[in-house]
Order: sequence, then structure tokens, then C-alpha cells
Amino acid sequence: MSDTAAFPTLEGFDPFSPAFLSDPAPMIRKAQATTPAFYYPPLRMWVLTAYDDICRAARDWETFSSKAMGTVPPPDDLKHKIPETFVDDHYIAIDPPEHTSDRTAVARSFLPRELAKQEVNIRRIANELINTFIDKGSCDFMQEFCYPLSLGVIIELLGVPPERAADYRIWTEDLFAVLTPKSKDAVSKPMSEEERRERWTRLAAGQDFFGELVEERARCPMDDLISVMLTKDANGKQAVPSRRIIRQINELVAAGNDTTANLMGQMLLFLAENPEQDAEVRANPDLLRDVVEETLRRRGTSPGLFRITKKDVEIGGATIPEGSLVWLLYIAGGLDETRFPDAERFDIHRPNKEKHLAFGHGRHSCLGNPLARLEARAAFEELFKRIPDIRMTPGQTLDYLPAITVTTLNHMKAEWTPKSA
Repeated sequence: MSDTAAFPTLEGFDPFSPAFLSDPAPMIRKAQATTPAFYYPPLRMWVLTAYDDICRAARDWETFSSKAMGTVPPPDDLKHKIPETFVDDHYIAIDPPEHTSDRTAVARSFLPRELAKQEVNIRRIANELINTFIDKGSCDFMQEFCYPLSLGVIIELLGVPPERAADYRIWTEDLFAVLTPKSKDAVSKPMSEEERRERWTRLAAGQDFFGELVEERARCPMDDLISVMLTKDANGKQAVPSRRIIRQINELVAAGNDTTANLMGQMLLFLAENPEQDAEVRANPDLLRDVVEETLRRRGTSPGLFRITKKDVEIGGATIPEGSLVWLLYIAGGLDETRFPDAERFDIHRPNKEKHLAFGHGRHSCLGNPLARLEARAAFEELFKRIPDIRMTPGQTLDYLPAITVTTLNHMKAEWTPKSA
């Protein structure tokens, strides 16, 4: 083990602190100005904050391997119910060639003609949700609109039964809870034996459910992503092995459930904090595309992903030893002043805002980013059409889940003048 006492650190950095969770920009800017690559002792990991360094690491999978995430081990008596690919082979944590074949199969569902079908679903689901609260004059924007919309869209994309929506949400929380770094020096997240058993029991049930669904689609294909992944080539070889399809379903539900929902929450937040731009957008909804991109730049919904170094590497003014856990802090890329002058300012007219790293970079960039962009824009178009004066309720304290893999806003109150008033 290297002498960690000699590693550069960043005073005051705590990714779980309420201040960082609510707005990481001040601490990130401090890092970029003083220590762009630093070591965080509590989690025994390195953090990269400079735009160019993050991109370099994301592209160089032979030095920065994606095989950095595993899970808290399931109890011994449940191991036989959990496929090894689920425990130790996650999509965000695999390298080529497996990653290449899986990505190619899934990518077909995000082609323009497929997205056109999804836009119809997005607008329909958005309006169905709006109908449930439009007359009240207020709602929990996250719980009554953002999360159910995002989950509803991914359910339709995958073709999984909508009546199990509550289970999908719980399984998402369980999956994020058991994910943990695989570095030999990394600190595993604390989890009681009772919690570990409860979460893995539910995840085992989810594996059984999705396994049966994959078998059903193999017998009777439908117009959905699961059937696409089951497609065979000219040689009769299945595009993605069934065991990996089950894993993919879990991770696509989780990713589509949380990230886009939180993008929409952040959009309403930044519009509330910038009233002049808010008024401009409401007068011209075509600007919602710009709101989406600037929100992603200013506060991406996935803080970053992990890598493990396969050899010693010099980057960001530091030497990171072989076998180190490295956090590519994608949200920091959008705050790098060398790329985005006056980076903390929210500006929908910023000329290069689309160059953010909110969806990652390189071979692990988010495949679903076209759907996320479409979903957020279309949802707000319907919102502003139906509830023109919807706004985040002022004076509230926003509650974020203390996690470093996702930015999860639990609740956000929104209000408007009901038509009956």
C-alpha cells in the first residue's frame, strides 16, 4: 500500500455533507484552483476535477479500468438466487469486449425513429400525472411528477408490467444501496446485517421476476427493448446473453428512474433562482432545450463514475498508484473555468453549454442521453402549457440523499394558482 500521508488532499471536502449535496460548485471550484487531482482518505479514493483530466481518464480504459464497482456481498443463503453477473459484472463496470456488444444492442432503442415513439408516451404520461394534481395548487414535484414520469417512461421502453411500478422503485433503491467500490483499498459502505438481508431478499425476488420476463419475451417477442436485446444474428447468436439482459433491465430501470427525474427537479430549481431567464423561457418554450443543457452543465444528475488504475499514472499534477480507486467527477467538468467562463453562473444562452460531461465521456457515456433530454424538454412543455405559473415553492430546504453515485432529490414543493381560484 502506498504512503497515503504524502498524497495531496482537499481541506473541507466531504461529498456527503449537506452543503456539497445541495451545491457542490464552491468546493469543486476550490479543488480546480488548488488541487485538481486529490486523495480523499475516508473513502480511500482519488478525485479528478479538471475537465481535460476527466476526459483523458474516461477514454483510457486500459489505464483507468471500469471494473471498479461491485456490490456488498449477499448473505450466503441467498447467493444461489443472485447471478454472478449481478454481483460482480455491472454494465457501468465492464470493459471491452463485453461492454461493446451490450452497448451496441441497447443503442438501437435510442435511434431517432424510436425516440419519436417515446415522445408520444412521455407527453401522455406527463398529462396523466398533471391531471392528478392540477386542481390542488401545489404538489410534491419530485414524488408526484418527476419520479413517476421517469419510471413510467422506462417501463414503456423496456416493456415491463406497469403494475409492478412500486417494486421497480424499491429495487432501484436497493441496487444503489448495495453498490460499492471494488478497490482493495476502498472502504465498503457500512450496512447492518438486517439491512443487507432485506435488500438482497428483495433483489433476489426482482431477479426471479425479470428472469421470467426475459423467458417470456424469448417465446413471444414484442416491440420493446427486452425483445431487441434477445434478437439473434444471422448465425443464430443472441445479441446479449440472457443473464446479462436481466442485469441490464435492473440497471436501465435504476438509471432511467433517478437521473432524468432529478434533472427535471434541478431545472425547476435553477429557473426559480434565475427569474429573468425563467420569464424568458415561459414566453418562448423553444428555450427549454437550452434550459436542459445548461442545467446538465451546472448540475448533472450523476456526480461521476469510478475507475481503478491498472498502473501508476501521472494526472492532474499528482501520481496515482496502480490499483487506486478514482472518482471521475463529471459534474466538475461543467464547472471548469478553462472551458466555461464564469462557470457557477446559470446562463441558458451560454454558447458551449452542450460540451458538459453530465452524461459521461467516452465508451461509457450515457446511452440514454437522447431520451433523457427529450423527456425533460417534453415534460416541461406540457407543464408550462397546462400550469403556466408553476414554480418551486420559496423558502424550503431541499433534502438530498447522501450518495455519490447519483444526485437524488427526495422532495421539492411546487405551487401555482389553480384554475378554480
